[in-house]
Amino acid sequence: MKKRVSIFMFIDAFGWEIQKKYNFLEDLLPYRYPAQMQFGYSCTAIPTILTGKKPTEHKHLSFYYYNPEESPFKAFKYLKFLPKSIFDRWRFRHQFSKIIKKINGYTGYFEIYSMPFDRLPYFDYIEKKDLFVPNGLAPTKNLADVLEEKNIPYHISNWRLSEEENIDALIKDISSEKVDFAFLYTASMDGLLHQVTKDGKEIQPKLDWYASKIKELVKQVEKHYEDYSLFVMSDHGMTSLTHEVDVKKEIESLGFTFGRDYVACYDSTMVHFWFINDKCREHIINKAKKVPYSHLLTDQEKVRFGIDFADNMYGEEILLMDPGVQIVPSDMGIKSLPGMHGFSPDHEDSYAAWMGTEPLDNPPKWVGDFFTIMTDYMD
Repeated sequence: MKKRVSIFMFIDAFGWEIQKKYNFLEDLLPYRYPAQMQFGYSCTAIPTILTGKKPTEHKHLSFYYYNPEESPFKAFKYLKFLPKSIFDRWRFRHQFSKIIKKINGYTGYFEIYSMPFDRLPYFDYIEKKDLFVPNGLAPTKNLADVLEEKNIPYHISNWRLSEEENIDALIKDISSEKVDFAFLYTASMDGLLHQVTKDGKEIQPKLDWYASKIKELVKQVEKHYEDYSLFVMSDHGMTSLTHEVDVKKEIESLGFTFGRDYVACYDSTMVHFWFINDKCREHIINKAKKVPYSHLLTDQEKVRFGIDFADNMYGEEILLMDPGVQIVPSDMGIKSLPGMHGFSPDHEDSYAAWMGTEPLDNPPKWVGDFFTIMTDYMD
């Protein structure tokens, strides 16, 4: 029997407000703390959790950023005449994404989503590497790098596998007493909440399933280890849809040419603007200021959220929608979803959750603090 193991379970989108409503495993995990999410989406939050750094340091904010000189999608300009009735379908784009990923040798998560083919050549893609393995966020050190440096036997889930496969894989390593530290990755709660929102009747059964799996895991831990610590964390919550706004239509009504005058990436809840022709800057900014249910981020907000990139990597200006308001259509999807995240970190639905078997001397205030806590449990 080994002496001790520390287990950290990540449940994507299991936010603080959801945790409060459903009282998840209060008997096993009585110590609970809210934590402010990292501005952005999961593609931002996960690198922050795995490094403890802000986006200006680990460089991940949105999937796409303006970089026409080094764009891996330059040949896509020849695909703009393909019939949208076929090539804009999610099933085709998902399979096409797999081909692009293989050709380019990407090991991270990759999707082209609904990005127009003729606009892809203006962009680069940030998550080319697997974030969870050693050097996955180099030159910034991630969780795996620290574990390797400390020579700690560890288990980090394979994000490509199903939740059940990841849980079974950890139970197997626990049963063979192979690890002293584990990071268990589960992601399907996020997809469920996007479809049914935080009030869906499907949430309780899903949480019951997680609870049963955690109890099964704990049973094995108690058989093979003298002591353990177990923590559950999330990256953000979920906000129900309230309004849709066609921001792209508003901006394009000005008549400026994409790629010649300006470039914009339309995420689900924000728009990133770069200006090629200074003559259009004032017009676009003035139009953006009039978009309902939104505001342009201030310099102070960018600093506070850790997205004040000196090179404007993710936009010279960023338009953020109010909580619950989605951009439709966007480069991420042509339709809205019942639930979405990626709004202001200050909104109550955005807060992430931390819960555990024991209290913390320094509870997390922000999801980047999760990294510090995890590294403390390596000693």
